[in-house]
Amino acid sequence: MGLLNEGRIERILRKCIRDFGLDLGGLVVFTEAATGPYLYAPILTALAGAAKVYAIAATSRFGDREYVRQQTLEAASRLGVGSEVQVVFEKTKDHIQQSDIVTNTGFVRPISREMISWLKPTAVIPLMWETWEFREADLDLGACRDHGILVMGTDEEKAPLAMYGYSGFMAMKLLFELGLEGYRTKVLLLGGKKGLGFSIYNHFKQVGIEITWFADSETGSNPYTQLASHFLENGAEYDGIIVAEHADNVLLLGEDGLLTYKQLKETNPAICIGVIAGNLDIEGLKNSGLSFFPREIYPFGYMSYQPYNLGPGPVLELFSAGLKVGAVMARCRLQGMNVEETKQYAIKNSLAMDF
Repeated sequence: MGLLNEGRIERILRKCIRDFGLDLGGLVVFTEAATGPYLYAPILTALAGAAKVYAIAATSRFGDREYVRQQTLEAASRLGVGSEVQVVFEKTKDHIQQSDIVTNTGFVRPISREMISWLKPTAVIPLMWETWEFREADLDLGACRDHGILVMGTDEEKAPLAMYGYSGFMAMKLLFELGLEGYRTKVLLLGGKKGLGFSIYNHFKQVGIEITWFADSETGSNPYTQLASHFLENGAEYDGIIVAEHADNVLLLGEDGLLTYKQLKETNPAICIGVIAGNLDIEGLKNSGLSFFPREIYPFGYMSYQPYNLGPGPVLELFSAGLKVGAVMARCRLQGMNVEETKQYAIKNSLAMDF
């Protein structure tokens, strides 16, 4: 991702608050502190009126936690919310007990049974993305049910969010990362979930990229059962493969996959592989001698190449939408609605998505 332009980011932050009608007035939020566009997650929360924002930071490959704290607090001060944002290094009972909203993001995870037991009865947890992307390692959903803590996802297709529009541009940027031009480039696409495969396919067709699409879905793609025979016959013609499967846990590439790396290399040793998401033999790919990007590939259920690679817009829009879902849930619970009543109200009056 390119350099962050804080002037533009401030405009995006204020536009998000306006577009989503985001009002966190009087609410306490426990969220993440991080780098890149995620640096502005707690600041967005404070700008939307939160009474207090606890943002947890940790040292990672992206930066030291002290650096993250310094950068977050400096940016918060510049944008006039320095007193509302507090960067912490631990998930303490005191901070969790105060919180009306706990976001399922960054170093807030994992949200354990013990952590859930600290929450007040009216607290809520927005997943911050769609419910089909839920991972058990991130959040103890059973403990939430046991303690009456409502968890809901965010419908990424529902206006004013419409995140799926970014998928095609993200895949195009991935092509460029692979050294492919896009124009007069022939691409094989693997993946059928609407937010990825379907959107990428339509985008590539609209801009004239020659694309063949395989997936196990009802989206009009070719079935995975025909992938191997198609590639063995036509694979030498392709410049790249985009792996964008976030729904089906089928092994796509690898020794026991739909295509083996040996088949890929023997048919087309120059083929480039771009990985957004999907189940593939990661070590096999690293040892295959084939060109691929990004260099760090994550297991199925995680995205290896994400919308933040485009810029801050998609990150801050999705975070805003998740906060909106959390705010609606929290206010309903504080007003005395039970979990089921809150769920139904949130679905009708926000971008909330049930499991």
